[in-house]
Amino acid sequence: MIATIRSEWIKLRSVRSNVTTTIVAVVIPLAITLLSVTFMRTSGIGENTLSDFVLGTGSIAVLLIGVIGVLCITQEYSQGTIRLTLAATPKRTRVYLAKFVVMALVGALVTGFIILASTTVGSIILESRDVSGPHTGPDSGSAFVAMILMGSLVALLGMAIGTLTRNPPSAITTLVLWPLLVEGIVGALLSLAFEDNVTRWMPFQTGLNSMFAELPEGGFGRWGSLGYFAAWVLLVTVIAERGLKRRDA
Repeated sequence: MIATIRSEWIKLRSVRSNVTTTIVAVVIPLAITLLSVTFMRTSGIGENTLSDFVLGTGSIAVLLIGVIGVLCITQEYSQGTIRLTLAATPKRTRVYLAKFVVMALVGALVTGFIILASTTVGSIILESRDVSGPHTGPDSGSAFVAMILMGSLVALLGMAIGTLTRNPPSAITTLVLWPLLVEGIVGALLSLAFEDNVTRWMPFQTGLNSMFAELPEGGFGRWGSLGYFAAWVLLVTVIAERGLKRRDA
């Protein structure tokens, strides 16, 4: 199993598009945060400002990390190398588990690096502008942990969707439109039908809510929201793994 995990890691980091996507996933939220604290009026900067910017760009970061998860599997199908992978490791569950471990770690590490770089460099910028600390709020620590876990979960979700579609454009479209469009429309229609706010039952939105420093009312709490989203990711993952075992490469 260790050899299979090592093989998947080598494949992931040796493909240029994966490296490029990872760089983009880091640079975009980092640039937004740092530019915001650089040009924002000092009179409007408070204790939670930096952490709010970091967490506010968290949804962009985790979606881009999800794209890495998509490419982790779909590139092998589009290039035909999946057959070589499955020939070298006939037990397909082992292959999927190896990819699962690699993407879970990559998602967590990339998200953690974004948080660390944003808070460290952002604090330096604020200090240079004579804005005294602390620069992160008291509740930001748990929110940062939730963001790291979301990065890992969305990476796994992207991999599962990619396994089901086997096509990079359709998988990325599904991953992006799910939280940005589909859940909003479905949640609004169900809210009208049942005369109740059912958006808290939308899995992706609930997961993203866990990254807020101040949690919205009527939800499941930070860890409950993460657990709810993780249950959906597990469901899609199981379906994807079974599909990998049953379908031809």
